[in-house]
Amino acid sequence: MKNLKELFRRAGTTLAVGLALNATVSVAQAAEPLPKLAVTVFSPPSQSIWIPVLIQRLGLDRKHGFELTVTPKPSNVAYTDFATGRDPVCFCAAIAAVSRFKQQGADFTLLWNIFNFESDIVIRDPAITDVKQLQGKVVQTDTITGSWALSKWFLQARGVDLGKVTIKSSSARGAAGLAELQLGRVDALLVNPTEGAAAVAQGKGALHALPVFDKAVWQKASGTDFVPSITLGVASPWIAQASNQALIRKFYAANREAAEFIRQKPAEAARLVSKDAQVEVGALQGVLERYRDLTRIEPLRRHIKTVALLTQKLLPEGGQLPRPLTDAELDSLVSAFDVEGRNE
Repeated sequence: MKNLKELFRRAGTTLAVGLALNATVSVAQAAEPLPKLAVTVFSPPSQSIWIPVLIQRLGLDRKHGFELTVTPKPSNVAYTDFATGRDPVCFCAAIAAVSRFKQQGADFTLLWNIFNFESDIVIRDPAITDVKQLQGKVVQTDTITGSWALSKWFLQARGVDLGKVTIKSSSARGAAGLAELQLGRVDALLVNPTEGAAAVAQGKGALHALPVFDKAVWQKASGTDFVPSITLGVASPWIAQASNQALIRKFYAANREAAEFIRQKPAEAARLVSKDAQVEVGALQGVLERYRDLTRIEPLRRHIKTVALLTQKLLPEGGQLPRPLTDAELDSLVSAFDVEGRNE
C-alpha cells in the first residue's frame, strides 16, 4: 500500500510539473510579438486608406495573427517609394500607373485586386440624365490619370462623341473643382466616386451624379463584369521570402473579411473609417451603399486576360502607356503567387 501511495504521489508531481511547463510555454507564446506588416497608402481623402484602417479598427490584423501599420503618403511620393523598392508593400497600386514603372524595369508584382474602376460625372443641370447629353458641354477632369483613359473609353463606347465635348484638364480636386462647377465655369466634373459623393452631398440637392462604368458595355468587350483598378503591389524580392508569404496571406484574409463587413454594414464601416479617410460620414456611406461592388478582393492572376486588355490595348490607346506591355512584362506584373494558400 505504501508503494502504491508513493507511485500516485510521483505521478501527481509529474502531472503538475507538466501542466506548469505547458502553462509557461502558452504564456511565452502569447507574449511573443506579432509579425508586423507595414503598408503604404495614398494620403486622404483616398480610397486606398479605407480597408487598412477598417482592419485596424475591427482588430482583424490581430485576429489573423499580425500587426498592421499604415503609412499615408502623397501619391507621387508613394509611387516613387514603391517603384524604387523603398516601400515593399503598396496598397494603392493603380494598374495604369504601375504598368509604366514595370516598363521602366521596376521589380514588383501585383497580388490582388482591391478596388474596381468607377468614376462619376457630377452635373448641375437636372435635365442631363444620360452621358450622351454631355455633348456641347464643358467637362473638367484630370486627363493625366488612368481613370481618365478608361472613362474616355467608356464614354465613347456608350455613344458620346468626345469631339463635341470640351474637356478642361485640371488637377484641382475637392472644393476647388466643386467651385468651378457651382460658379458655372464648367458644366460637369468627372471624378472618382468618393469625390463625386462628397460633391453631391455638399451641393445639398443642387447636384447629381451619373456613373461612367457600364457593366453591359464592359462585358461585351471583355467577358467580365468589372474592371480591376487599384491593387496590392509588393516588391518581388520581398514576396520571395517565406515569412513574408505567410504574412501576406494573413493580410489577404483580413482584406476579405473587411470587404465583407463593408458590404454587410456600410453605415458602420463609414463611421469607423470616416475620420482617417477625411470624408464626411454621410458621403462615405453613400459611396459604400451605391457602389456595393466597388471593393472586390480577388487574386489578380485570375483576371490576367482583363489586365492584358487594359495594358496591351486600352491604356496604350488612351495615351496612358507609351506602348503595350509585352507578354513577359504582363506575366511579371500579375503575380502567380497563391495568396489564398490553396495549394499549400
